[in-house]
Amino acid sequence: MNRTEASIFRVVIALVTTLAGFSRIAPAQSPVTTGSLRHEVFVSSLADSYLRYLQTVGKVPEHPWSIRGFSERELNSMIPADSAHPWHDRFVDEAREYGSLWIGTIKPQASVRFNSGFAYGSNDGPIWAGRGLTSAVQAGFFANWKWISLTVAPIAFRAENSDFDIVSTGRTGAGAFANPDCGGVDVPQRFGNSSYSQIDPGETTLRVDLPYVTAGISTANQGWGPGQQFPILLGNNAAGFPHIFLGSSEPIDLWIMKLHGRVFWGELFQSDYSNVTGPSEYVSPAEPGTKRFATGLIVVIKPRGLTGLELGGSRFFHSIWPTSGIPRSYFTKVFQGLLKKNLKADPIEDPRLPTGSLSQGISDNQLVSIFARWVLPHSGFEIHTEYGRDDHSYDFRDLQQEPDHSRSYSIGARKVFNSSADRLTAARVEILNFQLPQLSRYRGEGEMYVHGLIRQGHTNKGQLLGADAGVGVGAGSVVAVDRFTKAGRWTATWTRIVRRENGDYTLVGIRNPRSIDVSHALGFERSAVMSDFEITTGLTLVREFNRDFKSDATNVNAIVSARYLIH
Repeated sequence: MNRTEASIFRVVIALVTTLAGFSRIAPAQSPVTTGSLRHEVFVSSLADSYLRYLQTVGKVPEHPWSIRGFSERELNSMIPADSAHPWHDRFVDEAREYGSLWIGTIKPQASVRFNSGFAYGSNDGPIWAGRGLTSAVQAGFFANWKWISLTVAPIAFRAENSDFDIVSTGRTGAGAFANPDCGGVDVPQRFGNSSYSQIDPGETTLRVDLPYVTAGISTANQGWGPGQQFPILLGNNAAGFPHIFLGSSEPIDLWIMKLHGRVFWGELFQSDYSNVTGPSEYVSPAEPGTKRFATGLIVVIKPRGLTGLELGGSRFFHSIWPTSGIPRSYFTKVFQGLLKKNLKADPIEDPRLPTGSLSQGISDNQLVSIFARWVLPHSGFEIHTEYGRDDHSYDFRDLQQEPDHSRSYSIGARKVFNSSADRLTAARVEILNFQLPQLSRYRGEGEMYVHGLIRQGHTNKGQLLGADAGVGVGAGSVVAVDRFTKAGRWTATWTRIVRRENGDYTLVGIRNPRSIDVSHALGFERSAVMSDFEITTGLTLVREFNRDFKSDATNVNAIVSARYLIH
């Protein structure tokens, strides 16, 4: 056994011992401080998932889950007063009152992740976990004064980023670590050849919530659509980006339906390892600029008479950043037509640009999705689905003939099997498919999160804004079981990810047994309160077949985190 293997062995043994120890922890005989999660219901967080389960058993009122994060006004209407669930104490408001001002803490949390073979991890915001140890800390506070609320929750991390095999890009310097696929979408294989660290503003938001209307400025993650593990447009896989937003503060009752929506405008950033170099603004298709303007719109309706049903649609635009500044048309483009022939050109005046080179059809990348979620009242069951596109249809005939052009889709379900004052046991499943349809045999087919001119793709700071299931032609599935008790919780998961494909059987008729790079991961995570800390440990074994279309590879992923439960 060499030194590396010995280190891995010691980490695994330590984690197994800790997990075994937690399994012997008896429920507390006296009240313990569990640390409120009321103001930490961040996108796809544990608190978010738990409240979503409670909604399926009728303890959380009807409310759309496809537009997140939630405002203080929304949370006040959703947090159940019913104490007959195991985590009732974790949603008690611990804020302190100073006249009309309420102030509380985001509980400090520190974590250490370990990867034995290669970079692995997703849906953890700005954190990128390379090979070796990755440490992270997060803390902050929230404040609420009448209609104004402020959350400050920055996060800092450092990845040891030890060496592992990556695909050669044929470049030197920073370019050696870039993504060699899909036109070089900004998802680096590795963030350099030394330690990598960031300080990110994280889940920070300043907002005003009036009756019917909300507005604010934020760097927090947004959750669009019903997917938790595999959201198509926006989730918590990458760092949130600075944006301003405007929308409804709660679903507006129009009698025939309830309407809820949000629009935003913001800026996206690339990593230091992007294939896009040169000035920050657009110069030419060869130098599209490192800065991107982002805008998006999401609308959800709840039809009258169909309890638990929410239907919606969303669209997201990436646009170049002109040297002449952001034109006014950028702020209204999410309200323009869905078909290319109905789009208006942006009035961009830049003497360095060829005449007619910047119509909206080539300067933007539009992603759209439609989705549905149905919670069967008091059944403990919900089902959801989403269908996305990463391109416009030229006209209505094109849409009718080839609705599957540049498409993706997902389907998922959640079920609570047991719910009482002492425990809640539930399961969830999601399936996502980005793989090319049969249409690719007859037509040039675009790929998800990829664009010709805006070469960074659907990313921010080097990570995908949507599902981390492979760029372009990926796929993913997850099955998980969650059990919550007053003493803590455990989660067991199986995840399958198709990272990439390179088969050409339909062209040459030759079978390639290594044409699919696919991984399977089995994981177990447990948390429990010990004294003034909530300790979480997790262990995941990853087996990746045909990694980078070469040999199979194995990775052991481990995590230990501690959340300080401030009194």
